[in-house]
Amino acid sequence: MVNIVNVSVTQTIAPTPATLQATGALISQGATNTTPGTSTLLTQASSLTSILNGAKAYSTLTQGSGTATFTAASAHGFTIGDTLYITIAGATPAAYNGTFLCTVTTTTAFTYAVPSGTGGTASGTVVYTVEDVAELNAMVTTFFAQGSGLGVYVLELGAGNPSDGVTALTNYITNNPNSNYTPGAAGYFYSYLVPRTWDGTSSFIAFLASFEATTSQTYFFITTTLTNYALYTSLMKCAFTLIESPAIGVYTGQSLSTLTYSGGLATATTPTNHGVAVGQWFQITGCTPTGYNGWWQAVTGTTGSTLVWAISSNPGAESVLGSLVANQVANTGIPATEFSAAAAFWTTLNYNPSPINLVTPTAFSEVAGVTPFPTRGFSSLLATLKSAFVNVIGTGAEGGISNTLLLWGTTEDGHDFTYWYSVDWVQINLNINVSNAVINGSNNPQNPLYYDQHGINRLLAVVKNTMLSAVAFGLSLSNFSASAVPFTTYVLANPSNYPAGIYNGLSVSYTPNRGFIQITVYVNVTSFPAGS
Repeated sequence: MVNIVNVSVTQTIAPTPATLQATGALISQGATNTTPGTSTLLTQASSLTSILNGAKAYSTLTQGSGTATFTAASAHGFTIGDTLYITIAGATPAAYNGTFLCTVTTTTAFTYAVPSGTGGTASGTVVYTVEDVAELNAMVTTFFAQGSGLGVYVLELGAGNPSDGVTALTNYITNNPNSNYTPGAAGYFYSYLVPRTWDGTSSFIAFLASFEATTSQTYFFITTTLTNYALYTSLMKCAFTLIESPAIGVYTGQSLSTLTYSGGLATATTPTNHGVAVGQWFQITGCTPTGYNGWWQAVTGTTGSTLVWAISSNPGAESVLGSLVANQVANTGIPATEFSAAAAFWTTLNYNPSPINLVTPTAFSEVAGVTPFPTRGFSSLLATLKSAFVNVIGTGAEGGISNTLLLWGTTEDGHDFTYWYSVDWVQINLNINVSNAVINGSNNPQNPLYYDQHGINRLLAVVKNTMLSAVAFGLSLSNFSASAVPFTTYVLANPSNYPAGIYNGLSVSYTPNRGFIQITVYVNVTSFPAGS
């Protein structure tokens, strides 16, 4: 039989949605039992349990001349000669317990500093864990406190110090750059939540410089401190820094009696008991050299009239003694189960742009399970942090709302996070949609896409539709402009591009949406009624 009609069928395939901007990783350095360089998806907090490294037993723990030697009951797996943070618990005397920067000496032993008066041999049910175990638990707890509808990955980099971690992450991103991401691909992460110990380290600061380009689509959520926040610069659009609510006590202002530096520690004395406890923050001012001035966290050795804090480099011999600044309002800080930056991390990964789910400003986003930064007595400090584009946890009290909020939602260059989120969304979706049009147009014999004025007009329409979606999703103001250089004009100006199939004539100009940060209302009060 001869058919009267023959039907030919071709397909136009819609692009797969990009999910890169909803994909993030919590950085682990030895906290899990997974292979370094691999990632594991967590869909709820309990998902962490099966991969978390447990506490491991000791054989002996002794001290001599202020150096504790911990010998594990079995091989620890750390690299000999390396340094890393390890938590010791269950020992008597209690001075052996805590989180310490340890030096690995053998396949079973490591050493760390303790007060020289600590008893010679420890007893008890002594265990050790990589410091990242408790921290990863806190990251996961705080992340899922925001909601259960969003998953997150744990990227294991292997046990080690911050420089080891930065090297491992550098290698991972080099092998999995977001510029190679295609919709549906695994192993690519839009943002990373990094360990606290990375804050301010020279290798990490240098690493961030690789992600400052406007086309870079990679971000790092960093827990910084009152001491280190100034190390991050306005060029670091990739850095979202946050200072957690600090532990601080009530103490009177006192002039310093002495001030010295040795072995990475500054030691000062005050005429009377200062009231600062180990782990609390305090402020020193008026010293020369000025390297002694600033906010510091008291470390072991602080007691009575002695203050001890870590300084990364020697400020030099003091020539002018400054003073301890008074503080009148105590603040307990955060609990061990909290990792405040994980709340901001969740907020930015939870955006899912659509016409009914518009992208909201990051500033003033409500967050849960986190501790607000103290406000009484800290208005000047908070203003300084705001001007430095450093984020803190606040509350909605000014608006009569008791919920905790994210202040101020900015990356280090001063933009609300949604600014760069918008820029990245536009880049990603223009790439996908225009590529999709070219591929489908190359496989449609009924309506092929040719390199001519009509073809350019078709691609321009794709660009405009993508930008209309950006407007509808809350990512752009409506006054965008999209244009294309006409075919004849372009090929005359670029005669070698037509034979090569190259067209670089499409362009878009737009302004990302943003929210309000500060508003002034002018009120005029009059003592007489207005005339009728």
